[in-house]
Parts: sequence; C-alpha cells; structure tokens
Amino acid sequence: MKTPPGNAMGGSFIMRIAAATVYTKALPLRDPFQHASSGLITHLHEVYLRLATDEGAEGFGEVRGNAHYVTGDTPARIVAVLCDVLCPLVAGADPLQLGAIMDRCDRAIHGNSAAKAVADIALHDLVGHLLNVPACVLLGGRRHDRLATDTSIPFCPPEAAAAQAREYLDAGFGVLKVRVGLRPFARDRERVEAVWATLQAHPRRGDAAIAVDTNQGWTVKEAIRNLRALERYPLAWAEQPIAAGDIPGLAEVRRQIAVPIVADEACKGPEELQWIVRLQAADIVHLKLLKTGGMARMREMMAIAEAAGIGVMVGQMDEGRVATAAAVQCAAAARAASGELWGFQRVAEDVATGIEMRDGHMLVPAGPGLGVRVDESKLEKVAEVRA
Repeated sequence: MKTPPGNAMGGSFIMRIAAATVYTKALPLRDPFQHASSGLITHLHEVYLRLATDEGAEGFGEVRGNAHYVTGDTPARIVAVLCDVLCPLVAGADPLQLGAIMDRCDRAIHGNSAAKAVADIALHDLVGHLLNVPACVLLGGRRHDRLATDTSIPFCPPEAAAAQAREYLDAGFGVLKVRVGLRPFARDRERVEAVWATLQAHPRRGDAAIAVDTNQGWTVKEAIRNLRALERYPLAWAEQPIAAGDIPGLAEVRRQIAVPIVADEACKGPEELQWIVRLQAADIVHLKLLKTGGMARMREMMAIAEAAGIGVMVGQMDEGRVATAAAVQCAAAARAASGELWGFQRVAEDVATGIEMRDGHMLVPAGPGLGVRVDESKLEKVAEVRA
C-alpha cells in the first residue's frame, strides 16, 4: 500500500497547506449581457484561490466578484476577506479536515458567501487531487456522466431573440430561458412570442421548451398578471419573478399561477431554503456556489430540497471554467438535478481548460478534483499567506 503524502509525526502522516495565494482576473465576454438586476456586464471580474501543500499538491477555486446584485459582494471585498480572515485560517491546516476548516471559517466571519465559496472549492479540488478522485466523490459519488443544461436569451429585440433561439436549438439545448422584467411588459411578451414561434417551427419542437427568468423584476401583482398572460406558450418554469426577500410573496405567486416557480436569488442558504419549504414557495430551487458558500454547503441544501420533494437546479453565475467545473461536480452528485452550466461559453479568453459541452449537455470531468487545468501565468497575483 502506498504511503500517503505528508509529514511524519508520531507514526502518522500529517498533511499541511503550506500556502494560500489569492489572484484576480477580468475575463472578457464575447457578448456583453444585461438583465433586470445586473446592469451591463462586459467582463467577469473573477477572484481565484490556490492552495498548495508542502508536498507540492495544489487546488484552485474561483468565484465571480461582480455579482453584487445577488450577494452584495465586490472583488475588493472578497479579496480582503480572503487575505485578512480566511487564508490565515486555511494556511497550516490539514486539507483532509475540510469540514472542520470551513467550520472555523464560518465562526470567524458571518456571511461573505463568495469568499467562503472560493476557499471551499479550492479545498475540494486539493483533496480530490490528494486522493486521486473527482470532487463529486467527496460529495457522495458520481450519479451522472453528463448533465442537461438550459441556456439563456438576454434582453434583445424579438428578431435577435429568435436568431439566438435557432442557434441554441441547433446546438442541442433542451430549455431556452428568456430574460424578462422590462417595462412595458409588451416588450417581454414580444420576445417570448418570438422564441416560442421559433421553437414551434424547429424540428426539435417536441423535445425542447422555453422558460422565463425575471431576476426579481416584478411586484407580486405584476408577476401574477404577467405570468398568466404567458401561460399560453406554455412555460417550463418561471424563475425569481419577485424580490428575493419576499418569500411569502413568492408563495402567493405560486398559489395563483400554474407555471412551476423557481427560487434563485431568494434561496441563498439553508435558512432561506427551509423557509421556502415551510411556505411552499417554490417548485424548484436554483443553487449556486456563490450564494451557498461552497460545495459542501450546496450538498447540504440539495439534501434538504430532496427530502422536501423540491426540484434542484444547479447553476453558476456566468463564471469561468474553474467555478463552472465545481458546479458540475456538485450536480454530478445530486440524485436528480437540472443545470444552468453553460455560462462559461460567454468567456472570450479563460485561464482554465478541461470542461466540455456537447449537444446541450455538460460532460462531467473524470480527472481528480475539479478536473480542470489552470494556467497560473494568466492570473494576477494579489497576495500570498504562508503557514
């Protein structure tokens, strides 16, 4: 039997994280996008964390820093929390004590889900490499080799929406999610109608569907009225129609309409998820690492949703390949999960390789950890904390 890596101490081998290095990188987008709460996004301002043991093993994590409209975080805040709080806790720790490390991080600082997520992702990547297993094995094992993913059509004229719909249908995507939330509502309806008409004229009309995502853009009354007007198409689901903090209002929308409701911005952590369960406010929850605070916490939330009979959608915040690979590993371990995992394709030039999409499905990497390779030379080093 091969001796595990680490330092001999009292007859056992103890591994230690020798260094935690923080990087940033602005990833340019092929096509800038905008929805009801984001503002115009031209770059993804990513924060990366590299954890390295004294034996030379390493793991990477990534989160998007300019998703303030969901988490309230900024790149500068994420970097500050990593450098001042989390990295000093992680450096010197045994990576195999992943859960205990993240418990210490939770006790050290409240909230800050993005900073905790990048630390948790890097730990899962590192431990996967140490054990030579994919990260999904650490979450209960691989249940899926490929994952269906929806795709998104942003605010744009109906003609452009129809052209994008044809492109996505040809590429094999099964659900076309149309961004809505503009005023007047007639603009949204025209865009949805254009996508629906394109779907009906396409050879794949029998095995594809459309959905809508409001990104909190409507009031309760507007959501009920507008979704009733869109029921004629019909919709696979309606995502986050109202403000994230109004879970009772979301429950009221769900009671009043026939379209399945997805909670995204409203479902940040286990506390919000349990409230959604109690109020029967959603049919599906959209889980993202940036909101949940990491892969282990996402797995906990999957278990809560599964026990309550609520569907699980695993997504990512239009992030790069490292963050997307982490979401893919989580989805691979879920009993039954749909995905929104295509956003990395917006990136014009990434720092990582190793994930692949084929026929509207994400292929789950088979390599250790996240299954991706990072070109460290493309990253901009901010700080390093050593044990």
